[in-house]
Amino acid sequence: MTAAVRTRALRHVYPDGHVALNGVDLTVQAGERVAILGPNGAGKTSLMLHLNGVLRPTSGSVEIGGVAVERRTLRQVRQKVGLVFQDPDDQLFMPTVAQDVAFGPANFGVRGAELQQRVATALATVSLADQADRSPAHLSMGQRRRAALATVLACRPEILVLDEP
Repeated sequence: MTAAVRTRALRHVYPDGHVALNGVDLTVQAGERVAILGPNGAGKTSLMLHLNGVLRPTSGSVEIGGVAVERRTLRQVRQKVGLVFQDPDDQLFMPTVAQDVAFGPANFGVRGAELQQRVATALATVSLADQADRSPAHLSMGQRRRAALATVLACRPEILVLDEP
């Protein structure tokens, strides 16, 4: 069975020389729920950012559903892996909540009634349907976190990765 997520000997060294990940082997099967715990600076966010190619390994490999995370596969991988960042303000940038939620699926080619349905469903799932036309800047922090989650849910990823949920 192909793992949903697999890292092998994953190593990441930031440009300043800081080693964030050093030989991480991780296998997550479809349907599993995994929590990665550790203190600040342990590499949790760095690991998460490798799962859809935001960061590239210094060495080692990352596979999503058997597909290597590489420059040529980024679009495919990013359709499978939805990342919700720790700070929702890193994810919300459009004039309205609904536009933010529509942004991801629209970039993957979803249009018309299907796009509207995905936006409505994602906002209803996180109890923000009544905030669709508001600016994310005018939401509370909790509402912005839920809006950030909705932006990912609207893409219907196979794998949901939450940074400090």
